[in-house]
Amino acid sequence: MNRVCFRVLLGGLAVFLLLSGGCATLPTTRPLAELQQQQAVALFRETMARQQDCPCCLDAQVRLSLKSLVQNGTISGFVQAKAPSFLKFTGLNPLGQPMMFLATDGTFFRYVAVPEAKGYEGLVTAAAFKKYAPQGFDPAHAFYWLAGRLAPEKLRIFSVAQDPEGQGVWLELAYAADVSEGKGLRRHVLFDPTEKVILRHLVADPDGRIMVDVRYDDYAPASEGGLDNCRLPGVIRIHADNNGAVMELTLGDWLPDASFGTGDFRVDLPPGFQLVPVQ
Repeated sequence: MNRVCFRVLLGGLAVFLLLSGGCATLPTTRPLAELQQQQAVALFRETMARQQDCPCCLDAQVRLSLKSLVQNGTISGFVQAKAPSFLKFTGLNPLGQPMMFLATDGTFFRYVAVPEAKGYEGLVTAAAFKKYAPQGFDPAHAFYWLAGRLAPEKLRIFSVAQDPEGQGVWLELAYAADVSEGKGLRRHVLFDPTEKVILRHLVADPDGRIMVDVRYDDYAPASEGGLDNCRLPGVIRIHADNNGAVMELTLGDWLPDASFGTGDFRVDLPPGFQLVPVQ
């Protein structure tokens, strides 16, 4: 795997899997009556609260595709995650052999390129990592981005409006901690009150510039008989930057009742591999 692939995968997967925005705009909405707003907020908060009882781990097969004006490619493999921030991606070659590993605990990351016999590691705050992970993405919440949920934190909701295409309601909100710290970030979440899932999640900076635009589709239970409020997205699309790039993750074959310890997200270097610190 060459350095270009490393940058693509690190930028997308470390995400999680989120690339910086630039061409997206804030959603167009229609006003709701006050009673409808109150009902929508109550249902949304109830749904978010019930999801706190969902399993804390996931394990699935994944196909990652990147399409842009300058590069196209697909890689398949496995993704495992544990709340709130642990994540590991194993990429396979066409013969089904591991060709790369990417793991993060929300503070550190390690990327192993098998064909290069090298491993890269550093802090998620390192410039090389932050270059691809926009300000609106917090690696400490990686699991929730992948699961199509919000982190189980206190929320401050600023407005509620109707989606003009009838897909649900848009809520403008922020994590209470972000508000108290004066970060000025606003999240715009498209919530389907019928299916009780998040269909889209945008993060905007104080000037209203979209930094992250993630769309979720094909929700399904991770296991037969799984809780309806714990469904996971089968397709995640990340619309990114001014070259029109679209990253798509297709997930399936979920391992039922997945359970991991923190040690499961450690990737050791094979003998003879060179470790390269990333600044």
